[in-house]
Amino acid sequence: MKNFKAAFTKALSLNVIFLLLLSVYRLIFFTYYGKNVDLSGFGFDILRAFYMGCRFDLSVVASVNAPLVVLFVLLFITGKQSLLKPFFAFLKYYYTAFIGVILALCCCVDFYFYAYFQDHLNILVFGFIEDDTKALIKTFYENYNLFLIGCGISAFSAAVFFVSKTILKLKNYTFRFPNLFFRLLISVALAFSVFLMMRGTVGLLPISQYSNVSSNDFLNKTALNCVFNLGNAVENKIKVPDVDYIAKTGYENNIRQAFADFLGKDINAIPEEKPERSLVFKTSINKKIENLKPNVILIVMESFGNDLMKYNSERFNVFGELKKHFDEDIVFHNFSSEGTITIEAIEATFLNTRRRPNSKSLTRSKYAYKQYQFSTVTPYKQSGYETFFLYGGNASWHNAGTFALNLGFDKVLSGDLINKNFAGNAWGVYDEYLFDLVFETLSQGDNNKFIYALTTTNHPPYTLPQDYRRLPLEIPKSLKDTILNINRAEQRFATYQYSNEMLGRFISKIKNSKYADNTIIAVTGDHNFSNAYQMENFFDVIRVPLYLYIPKSIRSENINTDVFGSHLDIMPTLYNLSLSNSEYMSEGTDLLSKNAMNNVMHYGNYILDKNYAVNDDIFKNNVVYYTFDNEHNLVVSNKKDEHKKLLKRFLSTSAIADYLIKKTGN
Repeated sequence: MKNFKAAFTKALSLNVIFLLLLSVYRLIFFTYYGKNVDLSGFGFDILRAFYMGCRFDLSVVASVNAPLVVLFVLLFITGKQSLLKPFFAFLKYYYTAFIGVILALCCCVDFYFYAYFQDHLNILVFGFIEDDTKALIKTFYENYNLFLIGCGISAFSAAVFFVSKTILKLKNYTFRFPNLFFRLLISVALAFSVFLMMRGTVGLLPISQYSNVSSNDFLNKTALNCVFNLGNAVENKIKVPDVDYIAKTGYENNIRQAFADFLGKDINAIPEEKPERSLVFKTSINKKIENLKPNVILIVMESFGNDLMKYNSERFNVFGELKKHFDEDIVFHNFSSEGTITIEAIEATFLNTRRRPNSKSLTRSKYAYKQYQFSTVTPYKQSGYETFFLYGGNASWHNAGTFALNLGFDKVLSGDLINKNFAGNAWGVYDEYLFDLVFETLSQGDNNKFIYALTTTNHPPYTLPQDYRRLPLEIPKSLKDTILNINRAEQRFATYQYSNEMLGRFISKIKNSKYADNTIIAVTGDHNFSNAYQMENFFDVIRVPLYLYIPKSIRSENINTDVFGSHLDIMPTLYNLSLSNSEYMSEGTDLLSKNAMNNVMHYGNYILDKNYAVNDDIFKNNVVYYTFDNEHNLVVSNKKDEHKKLLKRFLSTSAIADYLIKKTGN
């Protein structure tokens, strides 16, 4: 065993050197790019960034060693003693190939990539192949010394080889194996240790590039290891194909017709050079709004479905304090989410557009790094508002924080970074703490604010604060008969109740404060409450409520809450409520306007009004037409004129969204 110990010590020492080199690179990165970043008050976060960076580096180095561990274990357990010395001799070549490449990737590629894009390696790296490669090479040649970079890569590889050869140099070692039991024990311990180091944690979720350490974006980027980012870029490239929705929807080389079809105009009324200008609208001149300049809070609640609300009672109280606000204020119930997952709601409400049907996550594509005039916050920024994105979890989830900053949000705050003492579940802090942050943000400074908040509590694993006292939840028989798993359903109902109760308390706090007369609150769900019980009809599946609290001084009378709408209609409604004589660009409809009488719901591949629905899978060229029966169940139907109108709107809005995302960003 003595020789084994000596060999392992040498290999371990070499890997410690590799870790130190990666930390040295991080220090160089921090010193070079952080010199113009204001890090006042972030001293502890700087330490956390380097600590998290070490965990990232350890995960990378462990991943490099994983194949070696597998090979060693096979030799060790099978008793191939004669092959161990060649195995250790092989390591210097292996480490030169992999560690040398990683160091070169960090120091020579990622470092200069950040100088250009202000971000680590991401999906934009594939632009080297997809764009004008010759032009890019010329750009690099003119701006960077490619010869020195090449020499640097060679020097890194040579240095790794020399250090590896020196440290791993073995004398005339003869390896003698212990008995099989100890070989198995050592092998399991070694494999398990490497596995834990690769995960970077013993927690529920492995370490990832979405592990933020600070509310300061630069410190979050300091912590990252470029290998993680490159791996994520490759994954996103594979999983996020760049589909041409304009061609798929029949508007190839004729995008103006899509705008004409959507707006119901002649194509000659659509500008030739910038057809998107036809989607620019202006709010009316309103002196009351000009004097008030109301704050605007948009809250997107996790799994805030509409269907469960119909079972609410004193004995099955899923509303909590929210009930009185739903009774007092405005609620649209004929309102649908954009799809079945949270990121679909984020994209629709961040961009004022349809979410392209069946599209992969925009936030993980190269388009997440562009700036768009039709961004949700643009009209508020132009009107002098401060804009905030507050997320109860980690804002690097789905790259949402970076996406928000690129779209123009002034600040992004993660709930998990507000206060490390706040309790929560695996996805973020409990909702009460996020609402505290919303109120605190509203209270800071004198500027008008637009705050977009996204909650997390009503999400598996469905845990609640220990001090929360549940309200009665005696499940009615009519609901119990539809439940798929009673234990799971009870947990879901409890978290649903908690989130509604905390939301109700927050709204009460606003109404009882100085902000009652100058703050608009909008609340919706990211998607419906699902997988707990069998829903009765299609409307039950797709609907989420849209709640509006509007100060009396600017609230209109006789609001029609029976109109149809979906996520892309939220911001046009808020613009017209809160801004006077301001331009905005959107595919959505102001739900308080007369135009809303003919509005529709968008939900994934579906588009529907109160009588008809169309499901168009544009990837399979398969269209199904429906009507609704008295219970709002879908009934397959022959194609009618009403279906043609819905289908035209579905196709045109999908094409327009694709055009806006791909052709108008900077």
